[in-house]
Amino acid sequence: MPDSLLQLPVATPTGLRTRWRDRRRLQRIDRLGARLARLDAVGDLLDRTRARLAAGWVQDAWFTTIDEQGVRLHVGTLRAHDGERSERACLVAAVAIEALPGSITGPVGQRAVGTMWNVLHGGVPAGDWSTPPGVTAARAYDLVRWNDAADRRHDDVLALVDASRSSVGRSAESLRSELAGA
Repeated sequence: MPDSLLQLPVATPTGLRTRWRDRRRLQRIDRLGARLARLDAVGDLLDRTRARLAAGWVQDAWFTTIDEQGVRLHVGTLRAHDGERSERACLVAAVAIEALPGSITGPVGQRAVGTMWNVLHGGVPAGDWSTPPGVTAARAYDLVRWNDAADRRHDDVLALVDASRSSVGRSAESLRSELAGA
């Protein structure tokens, strides 16, 4: 216990500028954390997509199933819930199925499609933005055409997903280091 009141630490009021600076810093940390969460969600979706494609890949159909008689059916209409138990899937159908219970037009599905499209075309690799549904649909259609090209191989599709995943991983690591310094 101090001998006099003069030895007690005095709490000085925080100035307005200091409070503003602290608030801006915390807002920046919140924004970076939200971006990191989006990137992690896209990365997880791409991991699940890769696992589904590694198990089986198809061209010229959304996915294939085997009916009760053991006949393989090529499904030409994308209803992602029907593909949950699919045997094989094309690139875009794999994203749509793995994005469940959402859909490919949901924010994580959009970012995954956008990331793969950008990696395929050498654009910006980050997967933390959203695009309008029409842009996502056009990119998905372009990825379907790429998937269905006659010279496309299973390894090409897996390589695209791997490159997209590593691109998202690099962006997330960069963001983590930025967040650590904030």
